[in-house]
Amino acid sequence: MKDLNSNWITEGLMDFEYKKYILLAYLKSCRESFEATRLYPPLGSLVKHYNDLTELNRSLEQLSNSFPKELSGLDFKQLRLQYEEQKMKDENVAAISEVVEFALPNLKETIEEGRTIYDLVEKNIEIQLVGIMPVYSRDGYVMVHVDHTTDVHVFQYQHSVIVSAEENLRSLTMNYISREVRSFSNSFEQIKLKLISRFRDLPQPATYLCISKFEFPLMETLLPVTKRLLLTKVLP
Repeated sequence: MKDLNSNWITEGLMDFEYKKYILLAYLKSCRESFEATRLYPPLGSLVKHYNDLTELNRSLEQLSNSFPKELSGLDFKQLRLQYEEQKMKDENVAAISEVVEFALPNLKETIEEGRTIYDLVEKNIEIQLVGIMPVYSRDGYVMVHVDHTTDVHVFQYQHSVIVSAEENLRSLTMNYISREVRSFSNSFEQIKLKLISRFRDLPQPATYLCISKFEFPLMETLLPVTKRLLLTKVLP
């Protein structure tokens, strides 16, 4: 994916057509990734750029509202004086406003395309508990498996919660351990037992199995969606 510089809207040539070309090239790259069902990093990048431009647009509106107004007439029906805002005269600010106005709906449209694919992937993922749930579940394992295949990708996870006055921030770190081959003698339960034997620091680990009905890119799609499902619907 061809990423977009975080300062793309203000750096370089301040020309609407040039900025439009840069944005459309970036969006084309994101859509190509979505067509291959590679959700990340494009979807996260798109959301970040959209949020940044939304904040910039809010600042531009505040700047515009702070400009003085000139008396332009009298509304005899309402008995009110009518004022006309003086427009910002800085050409660069005007150019940025034009680019932002063009970029926001295009970014939003592309984000929606990505979210449609995200929803499709999420609906076709099932998460199960392997074995029993221990009292302590902040650390454990996740097995990612595509139905009707033999590969099982094993990750160790660490779930943390940062408590603050405003909100509780939750994060999930997942580190790749190994690739297993599922068979009659190497079931999901057997894989868990091997993990317990290999990593003695987790004698009774919480272990989750993520089964996808369809094959999607592991690192770009299956893993990010699995992480979010674990955070929002599984882990306490």
